[in-house]
Amino acid sequence: MNCRDCLQNLDRYVDRELTDAELLEVQRHLTDCPPCDDLYLLQVNMKRLVKVCCDKGEAPPHLRSKLRQILF
Repeated sequence: MNCRDCLQNLDRYVDRELTDAELLEVQRHLTDCPPCDDLYLLQVNMKRLVKVCCDKGEAPPHLRSKLRQILF
């Protein structure tokens, strides 16, 4: 696997949507390629940050109002 292939599969790897064979290929590449591993860690940390920031229960009133205006 090269960097391009790895990066194309990174989202699916982070979301655990790869087959076992694909998973192993990406893992091997990340072990041997620090730049791709850095991007992987960035994605994982960004996903955690979004979850922490957005997992606060109910959206603030101003956001709900803005979404209603956009959607309806």
